[in-house]
Amino acid sequence: MVANLTLLVGAEQSGTTLLRLMLDSHPEIAFAEEFEYAVAPIATDGTFPDIEDFHRHLRQSRSFSTSGFEIDPSLDYVSLVNGFLRSRRHRKNTPAVGATMHTDFTKALRLWPDLKLIHLIRDPRDVAPARMAEGLAGNVWHGLDAWLATEGEWQRLEPRIDPHRILTVRFDDLIRDFESTLDGICRYIGVDYTAQMLDYTRDTDYQEPNTHVAGDWRDSMSVREVRLMEARVGGHLARLGFEPSGLDPLVVGGQQESVLRWQDRAGRLIHRAEYFGLRLTVADLLARGLNNQPLQQTLQDRFNQTERALRKKSWSDNAKYRTSR
Repeated sequence: MVANLTLLVGAEQSGTTLLRLMLDSHPEIAFAEEFEYAVAPIATDGTFPDIEDFHRHLRQSRSFSTSGFEIDPSLDYVSLVNGFLRSRRHRKNTPAVGATMHTDFTKALRLWPDLKLIHLIRDPRDVAPARMAEGLAGNVWHGLDAWLATEGEWQRLEPRIDPHRILTVRFDDLIRDFESTLDGICRYIGVDYTAQMLDYTRDTDYQEPNTHVAGDWRDSMSVREVRLMEARVGGHLARLGFEPSGLDPLVVGGQQESVLRWQDRAGRLIHRAEYFGLRLTVADLLARGLNNQPLQQTLQDRFNQTERALRKKSWSDNAKYRTSR
């Protein structure tokens, strides 16, 4: 087991990286990046993965390739995953440790049934265009896919958790009143707030909280896009306390859904070719079509190398870490 463990749960583009950087900048907290790869191979019945299969899974994971962790072949599955977190904490010598997850956080309870959970919520109408800007979606309709998946998993999990082990944080509060919000988060974790939590701006590409990114959908999205988003999220807005636009949601039929689906695929493919290069993108499509797994792994390594070189720097060099027993 890992003592004083906190899991940050939130959809991609919901501000999880920003909050994780703030937490990891605290001298008494060590907070790891996206950690889904550690629990995703757990079966739905709770069975832990075969260790060799888990090693292969880690080698294919883009997130693991940039994590700074290394595989210790002498450890079993549980010891290896706990070793990642223990080594992260040991590197900073902190009493508290944590990690971020966008999906599969329900499986994390199989390993750490007593962990604490921070649920970060952002307006889905801000999430969808942010995902489009990152090339993760080709339109706002599918820009909501990940948000809906994360919030759906959270809705199913929340009733099973002791409320005292859950802290809900709104992204708008984090950027508009970050001192008060961070103070509450620190007290929940068991440490005192410190202004050092903003030191991440010194050696990452992330800036201090910017209030303009909250509610930006009102100015950046067309009327049709807003109606599309509100049709897709349905009652989630009211459930989470987000004010609707007042526009009538669009009624999306089967034919329009097909158009949106193809538009999404085309948009993501174009962005991928622009980001990674046309040759690598086409080679990957061919390898997948032929189900050539050795070639897929070789190409995945090249994708990982390219992303490490191009991605926005979201960690401090001093926070890189390796596994230990």
